[in-house]
Amino acid sequence: MSKVFVEYAIYPEYRESFLIYMQERQEREGRLEVLEGTDQPGLFVEIWNDVSREEYIHLKEERFQQGGGTEGNQAAWDKWVKGGLSKLHIWHFTPIG
Repeated sequence: MSKVFVEYAIYPEYRESFLIYMQERQEREGRLEVLEGTDQPGLFVEIWNDVSREEYIHLKEERFQQGGGTEGNQAAWDKWVKGGLSKLHIWHFTPIG
C-alpha cells in the first residue's frame, strides 16, 4: 500500500481558509488524513493512502499548479505556505519487502 506524505507550515493569518479548504478536500477524498504538529502548531502533514505512482505525479503537479490560486474553493498554496511553494514537500513511499 503506497502512501504520499505532504508537509508544510501555514501562516497563522491563513489558517482558517486553509482548514476550510482541507475539510472540504477530506470530504471529497476518502483516503486523505491531515495532521497538525503538537510541538509546532501550523505545521501540517497530509497522509494519502493507496496512491499509485501515476496518481502521485498528478497530485504533485496539481499542487504546484494550484500555487497561484485564490482563496475560497481553490487553494492558494503559494500564499498560505510559509516560504512559498519551495517549502511545500511531497513524497511517495511504497512498502519494502
